[in-house]
Amino acid sequence: MTVIAWDGETLAADRQSLRGDTIMTVKKLWSLKNGGVMAVCGKLAHGMALKKWVENGMHKEDFPKKEGEDWASLIVALPGEPVVYFENTPEPIEIIDLFAAWGVGREAALGAMAMKSDAIEAVEIASRFVAGCGNGCDHVRVKNKSEGGV
Repeated sequence: MTVIAWDGETLAADRQSLRGDTIMTVKKLWSLKNGGVMAVCGKLAHGMALKKWVENGMHKEDFPKKEGEDWASLIVALPGEPVVYFENTPEPIEIIDLFAAWGVGREAALGAMAMKSDAIEAVEIASRFVAGCGNGCDHVRVKNKSEGGV
């Protein structure tokens, strides 16, 4: 269970993970060496395979295969580039909207951002009202190329 929010310049993610009925605190968002940021939602084991795929250069032929019902979405924000996400293939899906959200808390986060909250506030609001989100918020601001990186 997750909420990830993008407000046009910041990517934010909650830290809650569930193993059955047990709540754990995990990391779902990471800074990239190239000044960008990535986050995963869905099955964390598949998400970690997607993270490794990004770190190894995102070669289409190495895209992690979905195992059974396990799935994850990968969101990537790079300086000066449109935000994209990946689901079951190595083909990026470009986000055109000014803001976006993923995971079980996405509707609450989208509503918050529609009312002028930033991505961090959107994750905090979703974490307050949606079971399955919570345990804090990680966030990274992605600067445009003229600002010089993250």
